Amino acid sequence: MLAVTMVLAACSPRYDWREVHDKDGAYAATYPAKPTQDARDVKFASGTLPMRMQAARVDAALFAVGVVTLPSDDATLRQTVLTELQHGLLANVNEGAATPVQVMVRQAGDAPALPGLAVSAKGMASDKTERYVAARFVGRGTHVYQVVVLATKAPAKEQVDQFLDSFTLE
Repeated sequence: MLAVTMVLAACSPRYDWREVHDKDGAYAATYPAKPTQDARDVKFASGTLPMRMQAARVDAALFAVGVVTLPSDDATLRQTVLTELQHGLLANVNEGAATPVQVMVRQAGDAPALPGLAVSAKGMASDKTERYVAARFVGRGTHVYQVVVLATKAPAKEQVDQFLDSFTLE
């Protein structure tokens, strides 16, 4: 029995959960490993916008939060960017038919939850490898958020849910 437990432990990914607060992005999330940070400009139909990302990798799975900063608190632009992020992410798995569902995204303190969208899909990437994606999208003020798990093989549902459910707007 001990040998079986050791073999299974050696084959399972190691999750080292930690809560990270992003002051600039005004959110908190619990990552399964220490996240790295990156920033770049992303082209949208409305123009180029800055995007910051924190991401942690565990085996073949990437757990990430991306924050696009809008030039102003513009509901139309916020919705356009949310839609483009969703379509762009699903293009990674060549899955345009995935149907998003509404979810409520927590805010810190007594603030009411905000409506967001959740989507998950499996498919083949352009390099012919299978990909899994689960994501949530929400916008508030001058920020649009993409909370995503992207992997070649879906992590355990509990791990995906723990990451996605931990996201909180501050």
